[in-house]
Amino acid sequence: MLSGVLTTVLGALALGVGGYFLFLRPTLLPEDIRHTGIDPTTLPPAFLDWLGIVFATWGGFIAGFGILLLGIGITLLSRRTLWLYLGTAAGVLVAFGRFVLSNILIGSDFLWFIATLFVLALALAIVLVVTAVRRHPTRRTDAPEG
Repeated sequence: MLSGVLTTVLGALALGVGGYFLFLRPTLLPEDIRHTGIDPTTLPPAFLDWLGIVFATWGGFIAGFGILLLGIGITLLSRRTLWLYLGTAAGVLVAFGRFVLSNILIGSDFLWFIATLFVLALALAIVLVVTAVRRHPTRRTDAPEG
């Protein structure tokens, strides 16, 4: 029980951090400037744009890991493997989906490889969801007519 709670809490927090990196984090934080000694006004806009893409990529992986941990945690708590399948599927899609998007945005020379990883993640997600649906059929109740 405790392992499920801790894993779920850690997953939720990681998902929150990932969301912050994806959507809210400024390109440079005050500690970034202090640590590097860089004057941000001297940096070219293209560098700052690239750095924003890098942090969003990290955010995608952190969020994907958080989703995976949530799936594991909920599985530990509920003892239903459905959440393991769905959490893994969603986690790999978020992580590798953001990774391929970032590489498209920067015109990466390694896009072919990153796209291959995404296609594998997509295939895995499809297999996991199909398996989950087959192993965990939805309970249907027929409503009375009238």
